Amino acid sequence: MRVAIIGAGPAGLSLAYFLKRSGIEAEVFESLNRPGLKPCAWGLITGIEDLVPLRKESIISEIKGFRIYLNGKLVFDVRGDRKLGYIIDKPRFLEDIASEVEVRYNSHVIKRGGEYRLQDGSLLKGYDRVIEATGHYSLGKEHAIPAIQYITDYQQDPEIVEFYFYSGLLGYAWVFPDRNGAKIGIGGWATVDTLKEFVKGVLKGRVLSFHGAKVADVGIIEERLKQGNYIGEALGTVLPLTGEGIRPSILSAWAMAEAIKEGKPFEKVFKSMRIYSAIQYQAKIIKGVKEGKISTGGLSRVLTSSDPDLVFKIAIGEFGKLDMLKLVGRALYDVLFR
Repeated sequence: MRVAIIGAGPAGLSLAYFLKRSGIEAEVFESLNRPGLKPCAWGLITGIEDLVPLRKESIISEIKGFRIYLNGKLVFDVRGDRKLGYIIDKPRFLEDIASEVEVRYNSHVIKRGGEYRLQDGSLLKGYDRVIEATGHYSLGKEHAIPAIQYITDYQQDPEIVEFYFYSGLLGYAWVFPDRNGAKIGIGGWATVDTLKEFVKGVLKGRVLSFHGAKVADVGIIEERLKQGNYIGEALGTVLPLTGEGIRPSILSAWAMAEAIKEGKPFEKVFKSMRIYSAIQYQAKIIKGVKEGKISTGGLSRVLTSSDPDLVFKIAIGEFGKLDMLKLVGRALYDVLFR
């Protein structure tokens, strides 16, 4: 079997890596000249080290604590010896994976009328499967929100990440350590100009650069899941409450590799994984706020007044129904999830 994979992000490269280890030939087509160029905070929760290479050279710092603010007031300051995650050098991390698989850079693939064509107009042929891992580029406005980020020289504690919630914003701001300073950004259900106003109170240090991107926030796109040829952010594998996408994208690639290897429907394999239900639970919370079932301020208060260990479990998608009941209560649970 030969598999063509469109997109050399975390999902596409991980799928090629998993397939190669299973003895299945795969080739990745990437329109840019290197991987990892999408702007993001480069946070990675623990748990994928046994799936894909995570070399020490790709790790900027290990995260062992977090601070959470509500309307500028510190409500949680949690720190311990346990490693919660990493700040990684995302381009280097992806280049390490790419070095172990077949990648064709500067190879833009276009889908027209159900056919895949290269930039010269020739058909993409000779493959048994074509998997789309095109990230946020293939998402419409109805599936994503804007996020912006400033690279600054502010010297953030390398073991601490900060999150800022607001009563008037469905979203949050962050301060993440970087190799030479900090990444300070914000994403949410608002205009870019509004996001810039909110993040002004968080900006620290001298701004070195600025960028932005779209981030999926509606959960798994069920139509694409049924089609069985999308993975990663193109499928919606981003945890809507936190915007975490690298780890969920890698897990979706693992599910696709298992489906191809075992000859099973991808939808069935992926729905059996905890990450699927976690994404959909979080998406229903976001939808509930948009529909007025819970106010933005109410959601912010829930997240900043609950036990921090519980909030962390919800944030990273390692939770069950009982955890969600503890977080939102029976009455609100019935409104959001039934």
